[in-house]
Amino acid sequence: MIIADDFHINENKVVFKKDEYPLSKIKGVRVKINSLKDHAMRVVTISLIVSSVVWTICPEYFGLFTAPIALIIGVLLALSTVRKYELQIEFQYSDDTGLQWVSMAKTNKPNIKIIFEQQVIQILKKIT
Repeated sequence: MIIADDFHINENKVVFKKDEYPLSKIKGVRVKINSLKDHAMRVVTISLIVSSVVWTICPEYFGLFTAPIALIIGVLLALSTVRKYELQIEFQYSDDTGLQWVSMAKTNKPNIKIIFEQQVIQILKKIT
């Protein structure tokens, strides 16, 4: 369960539980509402990664049987991690990765979305 006390913002970093993000590297912040398309993309991606790992490890004839099972397991794993609301920050990595949106926290509950929106306001005050 996420509560407002899980977030701490001081002069140089944002802390969510045990994760720390330097304010100097945060360029933006938002609450993202995931759509059905986002969920479907996540399910397909995770299930294909899981099945491809199994396909790579298992011999050809055995992979024919285990890859479909791994695909189903991947779908179930992805479905168990699907969340409707995400608190995301646009983070500037120090390597060549550049700017990326990173999820700080996820939830399905609308009352926690309100906490996320409050955090967006507080973080934006600090970075601007």
